[in-house]
Amino acid sequence: MLDKDFYAAAVDRPTDAKIVAATELEPGSVYVTVEYSIGGDDRDIKVEVVGSGNDSQIAGWLHDTLSIDPLRAPGAWQVNGTLSTGVADEETQFVALPGVYDFEYVDPQGLGTVDPDGAASSAFPVEFPVEGGQLTAAAPAGVKALGSGIGAVPRLLAMAEKSVETQLATLVDECTASGLIGDSCPADLRSAVKAGGAADPSSVVWTATSDPQFTSSAQWDFSAGYSVSFDRPGATVGDVAKATYTGAVGVDGSGAPELQLAG
Repeated sequence: MLDKDFYAAAVDRPTDAKIVAATELEPGSVYVTVEYSIGGDDRDIKVEVVGSGNDSQIAGWLHDTLSIDPLRAPGAWQVNGTLSTGVADEETQFVALPGVYDFEYVDPQGLGTVDPDGAASSAFPVEFPVEGGQLTAAAPAGVKALGSGIGAVPRLLAMAEKSVETQLATLVDECTASGLIGDSCPADLRSAVKAGGAADPSSVVWTATSDPQFTSSAQWDFSAGYSVSFDRPGATVGDVAKATYTGAVGVDGSGAPELQLAG
């Protein structure tokens, strides 16, 4: 909620504000130019005031809105460490009083980041009214600033990806030891192998057909494809089957990344 406490928690707020000009557009509507300082820099803003006397009120000013592209990933933008912009599938319009506010992408499970290299992301300042040059200068790597809007494509933390890849390697080893028919094997591989009998574990060779893929939606999705060659005990001709692990990346009871297989 944009209340007094929220505004008080802003990174910076205007000081030394003074009216330097006023122009009446029509009866009951005046544009007022206000000069002020923020962060040691001088600013000015044109404010529309409507009404008269004790009934006067501010109707608005230019660039009072920040457009936020949909994240299409778990989590949301958090402002001042308390206010969430919500999980949006559509563009969000965020309006705030003149000042500087902290914006940060927050994944509730702590798995996502907007840093392009997969490091943990951190908060960055956004000044209102929103001006393109200031916004571009403040936006960190991984956050796109265009005009009066921001956007980002969150990804999994690099450490989460490595953890999942380690868990995947364990599943592959367990599947191999089971003769390619155990619970650690993907369903398509089990189905292809079971009909002819278990494979000889010592003959199994896994060849990746694609790197592990991590994609985002309402959750962190995962897939990895393989071509698996193997022999059956007593067989004179080897076999080849496809294997595809799919699922999602979540967290276990300790909060550590966990590969959660589909099915």
